[in-house]
Amino acid sequence: MTTTKSVFVAIVLAISTSMLSFSVLNANAQTESTEPTYWLDISKDATSGLIVSDGASYVNGFDTTYTITGKQFDFKKGGDLVISGIANDFLKSPTSGYVKVKDTSPSSNATGIANPFASKEQVSEKIKSVLDGAIDGIFSGAGLTFTIGPVNYVIKCTFGDSLDDFECSQQGGFKF
Repeated sequence: MTTTKSVFVAIVLAISTSMLSFSVLNANAQTESTEPTYWLDISKDATSGLIVSDGASYVNGFDTTYTITGKQFDFKKGGDLVISGIANDFLKSPTSGYVKVKDTSPSSNATGIANPFASKEQVSEKIKSVLDGAIDGIFSGAGLTFTIGPVNYVIKCTFGDSLDDFECSQQGGFKF
């Protein structure tokens, strides 16, 4: 009979120990913070024009403006994701195929006419270049002023119908 009691006590202890550890794990899971470690807000404004003439339509200029707002170190943490997200978004727009590039080399296609439009790789590299420069500018210390409390930085990027006109610049921060 004592072996039966010993086995029963061992089973009860094993079950209660496993229930206790399950309860502790469950309690910890409920108390974990779900706050994001960084936060950047991106808004987009796109405009374009079309000309319809003699049964054909033509793109008559376009631009897309992205405005990114966030705290200094949030740009550091999320910068790569912001750059890839904006590049992917812009490249999926119907106007991205109409971005012109000034070609300095005499390349041509099968018809012998030079292609005036930038490749997706060229557009992506230009977006990365100008946005990287603007994010780095937040950390340069240029225009540094004394502030109390967190400061939000704003970067505005405008991408138009010419690769040479792609630009991103810091718009000055504001305080909360």
